[in-house]
Amino acid sequence: MRFMALLVFALITAALYFQQSIRQQVVPAEQAVSTGVAATEFLNYRSAVMAYMTAHPGFTCSIPSSTLTTLTALQFSSAFLTSTGNQVTVAGSGVEVTVYSALPTGSLQALLMQSGNDASIGLSSGSTWTTSASGVVTAAQPLAVSVPSGDVVSVFELGT
Repeated sequence: MRFMALLVFALITAALYFQQSIRQQVVPAEQAVSTGVAATEFLNYRSAVMAYMTAHPGFTCSIPSSTLTTLTALQFSSAFLTSTGNQVTVAGSGVEVTVYSALPTGSLQALLMQSGNDASIGLSSGSTWTTSASGVVTAAQPLAVSVPSGDVVSVFELGT
């Protein structure tokens, strides 16, 4: 009987530690799913922009999201669209396309994995961007448009 209180205390403490251990294992898995979904949505959005530019090679300005969903039949979450944009600007005899989004932390690595280490993907510093692909020179490159610092960007040129 003297040790009953100590035994109850030990069991409660063990149960709390077990619950904490389970919670730590579940949270990273949820974050991995979130970053993977965000990366997929960004790549689909970029593909929709590319498809639009293929169909309208002389276009410059920003492509409305509603136009992208109509053209490609891809659907994007409203949360994604509120933090995502694109801009097409004249670059020589072609155009430079900038696609950008404020993605959750960790999405950049998922994005690089899903895209096969695409060198056109990186991070914005406002007026410049740096590729995050491994094995590529990481000198800052100018952006044709201002993009919020820390946003994931994909910059590519069409035409020459």
